[in-house]
Amino acid sequence: MYRILIVDDEPLIVNSMYRMLQEAAHLELETYRAYNVYEALECLKQTRIDVVISDIRMPGMSGIDLHRKIMESWPRCKVIFLTGYNDFDYARHAIRTGGVIDYVLKNEDDHIILTAVEKAFAQLDQADDRTDYMLNARKMLQMAIPALQKNTLFDLMRDSPTSRKELEKRFEASEIPLLADKCIYLVTGRVDSWTEDIGETDRMLLLYACQNIAEEYLAPTIANVSVVFESNKFVWFMQPKEFLTTGNDWNEAQEAQAWHHMKTRVYSILEAVQQTCRQLLKISISLVMGREPVEWKELGVQFHYLKSLLGPGANSGQELLILDSDQFGLNTEQGRRYYLSESQQGRKQLELLEHYLANGQRERFTTLFDEMMSQHDIPEYKFQLEMFYSLSLSLISYAIRVGLFDELFRRMDLGKTTQYDAHESWSDAAAYLFKVADELLRQYEPVPEEQNQRLITSIHEYVQSHLGGDLSLTKLATVVHHSPTYLSRLYKRMTGKMLSDYITEERMKKAQDQLAHSNMKIQEIAVQVGYEAAPQFNRSFKKMFKMTPQAYRDLFNTGAD
Repeated sequence: MYRILIVDDEPLIVNSMYRMLQEAAHLELETYRAYNVYEALECLKQTRIDVVISDIRMPGMSGIDLHRKIMESWPRCKVIFLTGYNDFDYARHAIRTGGVIDYVLKNEDDHIILTAVEKAFAQLDQADDRTDYMLNARKMLQMAIPALQKNTLFDLMRDSPTSRKELEKRFEASEIPLLADKCIYLVTGRVDSWTEDIGETDRMLLLYACQNIAEEYLAPTIANVSVVFESNKFVWFMQPKEFLTTGNDWNEAQEAQAWHHMKTRVYSILEAVQQTCRQLLKISISLVMGREPVEWKELGVQFHYLKSLLGPGANSGQELLILDSDQFGLNTEQGRRYYLSESQQGRKQLELLEHYLANGQRERFTTLFDEMMSQHDIPEYKFQLEMFYSLSLSLISYAIRVGLFDELFRRMDLGKTTQYDAHESWSDAAAYLFKVADELLRQYEPVPEEQNQRLITSIHEYVQSHLGGDLSLTKLATVVHHSPTYLSRLYKRMTGKMLSDYITEERMKKAQDQLAHSNMKIQEIAVQVGYEAAPQFNRSFKKMFKMTPQAYRDLFNTGAD
């Protein structure tokens, strides 16, 4: 999509050329108009323009002067001059200065002007300067590599990689020097305290200095990537460098020995890093080493666990070097994979449990409840707390939604439902929550269709009155007191289409009305109907109506020309 600006002090020429370009269906473009040089400069100040069609002689500033201004702001912009017979030499001279690709007579046929526009587009598409762009892009990419690596690795913590091939592809794109088919070893660290006179910039410099010190020690034998997070913390992702240099011909015993040697070396290196940071940087840092390397799919759980051992950090002033061991919690296989707030499976289980409860599916509810509450799978007090309060909140929320809260807690002890420490043991707490669920299941009645229809109506009314606000599935689920998954399925079943599609349709309807009957800027309309930026709004609008918002508005303004 290219943008063209037409500039002439004769409105008749501007408007006729504007309509001609709008009717050129084979060209993907947005067209702007300026009736004097100063309107043109204001447009160029606010909008990227790709091609300017300009009169060569205008009051106040000539087309040649305008061309010089354009080259200062948009050096890739192409200019086509509109000339009279007496201006040919003038136009030819301008072409030699660069940026001007053609000149046409004002009374030329439309196809001559379209040919000049197509020529401008062709030059924009050419890759004459591709080498310079790629070199500059490479320089910028090198500067952005740390941020790119951080995004890639933290994305992996949230969502496990789908395949080794996909992981390798992401590592290559981010220039991460680690192997996708080997485990990964983590070390987390923090700066323990800052002096009051150290500003934010100096803090970041000191953090990077810590990383550089560690890199000097690690580089000879250990492949690693270091990432800063939460302003005073960092995490190192490590593998034995010999994995990268000697190929994949490793048996299990050799790999185990390589990991053992690396861990032993890392421990002594971390001590040296702490000492060097104290001596050279005058700061104290604490570090936590993982107990064992983990598979990439366990990366998120291991990171959050080591982060919890590290503690909240700054200002404690106490330097620590912790090696994860049996005295800490997350060492069993069950423990390493159990972190409800970070587990997609855990969140899905909670939603599914609520679905079974809402639909009176007692047998399925009981089976899933027993699986989730198995004490063998929940190894530590803090995880028991998380599970207890997650289920308790889900049961209370459901009781409120279906109007059973008051009746239920006349018979049940609300304190025991909301306070884990009111129970003697984990098994007692689990049994009591099941008793609460059993009461709700015994009073289950199928929800009538008219109640579901009222819910859909409520959703529609809320969407229509909040088109510029948060209409995420999570927000809408909160409005009607249902889980996002349940609401999505219910809406699809009741209406036959996705809730997101309905929201987009309503936003586009309002946008149409504003474009046709208001003078609001397109950016303002985009915000009013819930889009953060005009380009995103433009894409959605064109996808639905096969034209840009500006083109749609012009349909209603053509008569004014």
